[in-house]
Amino acid sequence: MQDLQYIIGIGFTAADLPRAILIAFLFAMFAKKSTNIWLVAFYALVIDRTIWPITGMASSGADIQSIYASIAALFKTFLDDLGIYIVRYVGLVVMIKGFVWLRTSVNKFAPKKSKAAHA
Repeated sequence: MQDLQYIIGIGFTAADLPRAILIAFLFAMFAKKSTNIWLVAFYALVIDRTIWPITGMASSGADIQSIYASIAALFKTFLDDLGIYIVRYVGLVVMIKGFVWLRTSVNKFAPKKSKAAHA
């Protein structure tokens, strides 16, 4: 039980939570109700765990060797961090699905579009 608590704690730390919410919201904006949320969440996870940190390092002025070392460490520790990736993936699935549900339920309250009457 302690290991599960540790993995969930690392999967969604306070520093990563706003980033995950932002990514989930942006991906949910373009997802339709019939979209495969599991695939959308996989793309979001790839951006969350690879592209976002690399661009953050590059924009903060890190040298190219540090970025290459970070990428190598990602592949080297992939199996050790698999539990964290799974928790993050499931969390992104839930958040994206929640945002899609929220968007569709809000759109149900929108006034119906009526056809324009010709004069």
